[in-house]
Amino acid sequence: MTIDPSVLRSAAAQGEELDGLRERILAAAEGAFFERGFHATVMDTIARRAGCSKKTIYKLFESKDALFSALLQRVGRDVRAIPVDATLPPTEALCDFLQALARVILRGTSVALTRMVMAEVARGRDHTQQACQPDIGTKSLLVLEDYLDWLQRRGEYEFGVPALASRMLVGMALGAFHHEVLIGVLEEVPEPVLIQRIQQSVRVFLRGSGAGGAAHDSPG
Repeated sequence: MTIDPSVLRSAAAQGEELDGLRERILAAAEGAFFERGFHATVMDTIARRAGCSKKTIYKLFESKDALFSALLQRVGRDVRAIPVDATLPPTEALCDFLQALARVILRGTSVALTRMVMAEVARGRDHTQQACQPDIGTKSLLVLEDYLDWLQRRGEYEFGVPALASRMLVGMALGAFHHEVLIGVLEEVPEPVLIQRIQQSVRVFLRGSGAGGAAHDSPG
């Protein structure tokens, strides 16, 4: 059976149009949530901002919680897309990864979404907490875990459980900054200060994990 190429092109165009509509709705929801908060935002507002009907929104997202969850999942996807370059010396590879991670989790939209999750949890909205749980710190850091596991299997470092080691490293490098930005102590972290903290954390982490008491700075 031969499929008419024009049919395939039409299907592709429809898919792109649907993706565009989905992103437009998410952008509208994001703006409304930031301005009004999750609790005060209604679907009518999102529909007006997106230039579509509520019925259209419900075809793509079953609820306001689902919209919020999709925004958080997008942050998780951004984190999971960050690579660790195993061709670089470990110090450089880890610093590059953590700087890229910081650009995602410390950006304004990510911080605002996390604050909203915290606010909704404080309201006792357990179903919102479950539907909108950020993926950062779990599956999001699998790339980092895999890299640490790879270094450990080569006998260069002794990290113990890679999942725990990855959380430890991220906490050392970014945890305090993330907390201070969340609670409003810092509006943003100056890049030179961020880079210095990351570099110091990576040096301490690798020095303390060196196999046989001697840390190496090359994966080869």
